[in-house]
Amino acid sequence: MATDAFAGPVDYLVFTFPSEAVLGAGLTEVLRRVDEGVIEVLDLERIRVEADGTVVAGPLDNPADFTGAFSGILDAEDVRRVADALEPGGVAIALVYEDLSLATAADAWTAAGGTELLVGGVDMIDLAESLEPESEAGAESESLGENRK
Repeated sequence: MATDAFAGPVDYLVFTFPSEAVLGAGLTEVLRRVDEGVIEVLDLERIRVEADGTVVAGPLDNPADFTGAFSGILDAEDVRRVADALEPGGVAIALVYEDLSLATAADAWTAAGGTELLVGGVDMIDLAESLEPESEAGAESESLGENRK
């Protein structure tokens, strides 16, 4: 994890691919982010559905640069959810990572006597809904007016 005083938010992403897709360029970018200290890979798994419907999950076929990245954080339910979205012959990669982009700021705040209180993410659907214009014309100005009283 990031530091003794800071743990960044842990997130995940899953991409699906045709079975013949070459993943090298994307994996190189993941490694670049690791080398830059922006993320720490906690789990990286390949999930595929065979022609007969059998689900196979595990480390990448050529994990030389990702030794130790297959940790099994994804449980059977996670793998099933991904597999359910795949057609027979389909492939997905699932990446679980810690966001370290603010670790140096957190270290500075800790040095100033601060203590991490909360860390987390914002659901993208919730964010989109909060940014939508009010459905009723004038509702926003009415609520602002009430706050000024």
